[in-house]
Amino acid sequence: MKDRTREAVMSLLGGKFPDAIAFDLFAGTAVLAFETVSRGAAKGIVFEILKSATREIQNNAKTLGISDKIEVLQTDVIEWSSGLPANCERFKLRPEQLWVIFCSPPYALWESDGQKLKSMLELWWNAAPTGSLFAVELEEATPLDLLPEGIDWDIRLYRPARMAVAEK
Repeated sequence: MKDRTREAVMSLLGGKFPDAIAFDLFAGTAVLAFETVSRGAAKGIVFEILKSATREIQNNAKTLGISDKIEVLQTDVIEWSSGLPANCERFKLRPEQLWVIFCSPPYALWESDGQKLKSMLELWWNAAPTGSLFAVELEEATPLDLLPEGIDWDIRLYRPARMAVAEK
């Protein structure tokens, strides 16, 4: 996600996240979780499938002095999510704690596994406490029908991306 898009999304989500839990579902560099923690989130939980990237995330969290607030899971988040909410029990989350969920998968994944992404997002939506925030990045050309239905998505264009933001 480009810097200007990330800044716009953080503003759309409210800018501050006191005591929230940030879930970065396709972490990459985990910049979204880091940014959310810097804005008051109690913890960032990041999912990244590549081992080299998870090591880099852990090193960056240590360098930033936030390693106690970042949990890194090296796993396929789509597969892991099939066990929601039971898998979330390991995090010992409080029921009233706000979730901020970022879903910024590689654009090609929308083409190859769009329906799986849609199903995964539906699982997260159903598991998240009321008031939780969602930010989903899609390529500009990605069909919007791959987003879960029945949710009031605020769609914004930040070429070459589109951001879909919603509050549960």
